[in-house]
Amino acid sequence: MKLFGFNKKAKKFKFRITEPDREWVEDNFQWLISVYGYPDSLNDPIRINANYFPRTFNSPNVTVENLIGDLASLLELDPTKITFELQEDLRDTYGIPYEIHDKPFESEILITENTSKIFIAKSLLKHPDRLIFSLIYEFIKIRLGEDKLDYDTGDDTSLFIYLAGVYAGFGTILSQNLVDKGRADDGFWETKWNYVSEMPKEVMAFALALYSKLRGEDNPEWEDHLPNDFITLFDQAIIYLNDSPSPLLDKKEIEANNLLYQADKEYRKNNFDSAIATLQKILFLTEDELLKADVYNNIGYYQTRKGEFEQSVSNFRKSIELDPDNGYALDNLGYSLIRTGGVEEGKSYIEKAMETENNDHAYSYRNLALYYQSKGDIALAEENFKLAFKSMVGSVDLLEYYYAEFLLTQGKSEKAMEYLQKAAGKMEPEAIKRIRELEKK
Repeated sequence: MKLFGFNKKAKKFKFRITEPDREWVEDNFQWLISVYGYPDSLNDPIRINANYFPRTFNSPNVTVENLIGDLASLLELDPTKITFELQEDLRDTYGIPYEIHDKPFESEILITENTSKIFIAKSLLKHPDRLIFSLIYEFIKIRLGEDKLDYDTGDDTSLFIYLAGVYAGFGTILSQNLVDKGRADDGFWETKWNYVSEMPKEVMAFALALYSKLRGEDNPEWEDHLPNDFITLFDQAIIYLNDSPSPLLDKKEIEANNLLYQADKEYRKNNFDSAIATLQKILFLTEDELLKADVYNNIGYYQTRKGEFEQSVSNFRKSIELDPDNGYALDNLGYSLIRTGGVEEGKSYIEKAMETENNDHAYSYRNLALYYQSKGDIALAEENFKLAFKSMVGSVDLLEYYYAEFLLTQGKSEKAMEYLQKAAGKMEPEAIKRIRELEKK
């Protein structure tokens, strides 16, 4: 990424970005779209407050432990696999004046196969905003690593982390930490710091403007949370994109992806029919084969929640035709086949899903538990249910419900009711219905 200077002394400033820089942002956004889809248009970018960081800001002090818990929740990571260690240096020694001109050590991460360890400068505890920023930066790396994405692009790696952070919804926070200057004076010793990030403001403004346009927004409400001296630059970047549209800004594709998020929102409210109808609209809008694969997979999955397993099979097969390595569709097809009697074929698809490594292992183990239960192998069914619970990062649909049904077949009604109550607490209609049936007996 080659950066060029701009004439800051011009009387009438007009937003500019070099062609290589614009292409770099657009190419990387295109790659992120291919992996994650378009940015979520239904939820605003993340801000530094208790709504997004409840553990952090509902406590008396900002702590690393609480920040790790909040960021793990925001990025759907397992906090138990993330540790940290505070590092001391000259800045932690009282009575020694110092001045930092270059970028100081703030944080660094060591990622292994199963864990991530973050090394953090102890001095950051005195600067909560920079602590939050630094941990966001490291957590973006963890998220990309969890998704098995190679983000190390050499000289541009740190810039790409900024870009991925914007894409993940952390743009307003990252924009607030492009520059950090300050001094502290206790009456005897004076400490100064002066930090300027590697991400140029013009490139950051263009990235945020493109992010906003991909969400279908020209005047986003969250703009007010950008730094005051950055808002004008952002507005000019929006105008620039209006005058020179990005090839990524296909209105039909943006609408299609907005519908995808709308369908997910409807699904989370258990409005399965409405969610399916919304997804079907996408098929008439998009030309993106991978998006179509996701849509067919989601339609099929929502049908399973309605108990329409036979209908779901054809949609899962359509998804796999478009994207043969779609681990979720392979897993879901295996699940539906097991539920409709095709247990051996179903097991083979679950095994294929686990080989892709882009599935959710907790769901795969849940489905294998159902397979072994159907075969009458109680021991292996129990083992796979335990593996499913152990592999959970977030919530797993119907895991508690199916485990409760498994326990009921063994006459363990009291323990089964405990798990049904957990499933009902997740507002799963299957569990609520089952509890009512059992209470009538």
